[in-house]
Amino acid sequence: MSRSIRTFMLTGALLCLPLFAGAQTRSIISNLANPAIGMSALFLGQAAPNLNQPYGIQFQEAELSVISTVDPYWTLAGNFVFAGDPANGIPDSVSAEEAYATTDSIPGLQLKVGELRAFFGKHGLLHTHAFPFIQAPVIMGNSIGQEGFKDAGLEAAWLTPLPWYCELTGGIYNPVAASGDHPLDFNASSHDNLPYLGHLKNLFDLDDNTTLELGGSALTGMGDDSLHHAVYGGDLTIRNVPLVRSNQGGWILQGEYIKKVSYSDVVYNQESDGWYGSFQYRWAQEWWTGLRAEECFNTVPDLGVDPTENSLSGHVQRVSADIAWLASEFSEVRVEYSYARNDAGQEDNRAMLQFNYVIGFHPPHAY
Repeated sequence: MSRSIRTFMLTGALLCLPLFAGAQTRSIISNLANPAIGMSALFLGQAAPNLNQPYGIQFQEAELSVISTVDPYWTLAGNFVFAGDPANGIPDSVSAEEAYATTDSIPGLQLKVGELRAFFGKHGLLHTHAFPFIQAPVIMGNSIGQEGFKDAGLEAAWLTPLPWYCELTGGIYNPVAASGDHPLDFNASSHDNLPYLGHLKNLFDLDDNTTLELGGSALTGMGDDSLHHAVYGGDLTIRNVPLVRSNQGGWILQGEYIKKVSYSDVVYNQESDGWYGSFQYRWAQEWWTGLRAEECFNTVPDLGVDPTENSLSGHVQRVSADIAWLASEFSEVRVEYSYARNDAGQEDNRAMLQFNYVIGFHPPHAY
């Protein structure tokens, strides 16, 4: 074999080494170990004369979601939120909104541990991009938070053996102080302060197309003011999803009442209470419309938390109407108008335009 041929073969072998190494690496690390990844993004424009901010389209938030099986017993999921600053509409914070592990290995019981969105009510289970209306009900920001109660903890859900769907959920959480996103004071330093939750969900079939859900929730803990702080709620949802052409019709009728109190052996304070009732109607595959009425007492708004939060205080009444165009299951453009007033005669008018996009995998929303 000539020197030139030997040189050519040696050079070819050296050039192929990285390819063999890459093939070996790919055979060791399986793609099944990679988590499913998705992202949602919200952009909001609103005209609200009473807010001290310019009109125009602003960045509201982006949410990165990951989920993967850990082993035959556990699944790990996380939602990481990049939030916009209401003043200028640019990202100013990143937080782990949820990071939790679940297991269904115990028959009839599901365990969840980590940073959780507590199982309270109906609206409190929803991420911002899944809100049925652009604004959260006023009572949410004055009770458990605009996006529900989020805290580190442990939850257990038990599917009871009753003849209808009846699920009982209990949870315990880390004591935390009140903040703009977290209106509840559970910050007592005593060792026996362990905030806890109870939730009961009942689901009934009214006919082949319609279900009725009835739920009740309670969440309580000790504050650093030596008072018990608690939130109670009840919810009713009637949902119609036709068996035939289900993606081209249907409606949802929903109502919820929430009350926030503080108390001790000698004092009882009702800090805030309110309700909302909404009706959503799907009149074509790509079109939804909705109407919501609500009322809240003793509201204490904080405009620095959310640019869509109502700016009126006291006894507030609000009505909202929207129409949404869903070009697909992954995009939504929504127009909404709301009018609010309080017992002092102040008024609040909002015209809003929201763009909502989802890519990749995203965990299913609470039913």
